[in-house]
Amino acid sequence: MLLAKGTLKYFPLEGESNNIGWLIVECDRDLGLYYCWFVQKQLGLRLQHPRLGSHITVVRGEVVNNHFRWSAYPSQSINFYYSNEIKTNGRYWWLNVYSPCLMSIRQELGLQVTPEYDLHVTIGVWVEG
Repeated sequence: MLLAKGTLKYFPLEGESNNIGWLIVECDRDLGLYYCWFVQKQLGLRLQHPRLGSHITVVRGEVVNNHFRWSAYPSQSINFYYSNEIKTNGRYWWLNVYSPCLMSIRQELGLQVTPEYDLHVTIGVWVEG
């Protein structure tokens, strides 16, 4: 696994009403661009960059039990490990992630340590046409 870092970002942002109750790790843009390029070069598929950029979803609109811990780490830099093996379900493309720190944050919020979808860096979305 490879080591990288990103920045925690809580939603909604000021003035936004979408993605309520979401927490992501914003990843380096080049991480996603490199792997999107790789998919295009190897498979001939062009991926659209995710709306939130390359990111790890830590909390996906789940009901947080410990509200007082929400926004406890604004703009915190987080280390994570990721696999360079690209995964896909045919539409979404990602890299699996391991991060004890992110699992700890979920636990602090009163959530299951492991989210419904395993931690991963979303790198792109395939759009037909």
